[in-house]
Amino acid sequence: MKDAKHLRLEGAVALFISDLHLTADRPFQYSNSLSRVLKDRQVSNLIVVGDLFDSPEDGKVITGDNTRLPIVDILGMRGLSTRGFFIEGSPPHDPSTADMAALNVAPLVQLGRCAVFECNKATVIAYHGHDLSSKGAIGHGWDRFISGLSLERAWKKLAGVPASDWVIFGHTHIPGIDAKHRVANCGGWQPISFLVRPACTGLLFSVETDSLEVISFA
Repeated sequence: MKDAKHLRLEGAVALFISDLHLTADRPFQYSNSLSRVLKDRQVSNLIVVGDLFDSPEDGKVITGDNTRLPIVDILGMRGLSTRGFFIEGSPPHDPSTADMAALNVAPLVQLGRCAVFECNKATVIAYHGHDLSSKGAIGHGWDRFISGLSLERAWKKLAGVPASDWVIFGHTHIPGIDAKHRVANCGGWQPISFLVRPACTGLLFSVETDSLEVISFA
């Protein structure tokens, strides 16, 4: 948290997504759905909360191969005024901060492992969440079968985040909102195993009303 970047979130609506797990051998099938939501909901800011890629090698191929769709098209941002930001995810999936600097992920602005967004009425922290569960499948199982969003609540408490701040996570692939404790998870877009199916969801944040909403792209 002490090294987190601080930004003011301009505009009325932000969309948080995570765990797209883009691979070099499989096209992303939700680009058009993302583009429609960005347009229809007049999204001012798109924040990818980690695990954009399935592996560092996939990231290098996708961003370095001129025959592939660039990130701006994969995320449905072509021709839109939506600002894009990227939070670094798990080491087995996203390239390191240093390696990411050499990749072309425009129009996403790289913000490191954690970012603090100052909004009209609230502070929103974006963090992937892999420190409390290095294996995503373990985090998924814990939140799914033991206590939903408990890892997210634990990280917020351990990090000393004020109760009034929102913290938005990825990593477990399970979407959800705990309005009482002001933590939420974007959900994942790819299967991990036969037990972990893609949720294909995101979190829509209204800057004006300080409220979150889970939306589905499936």
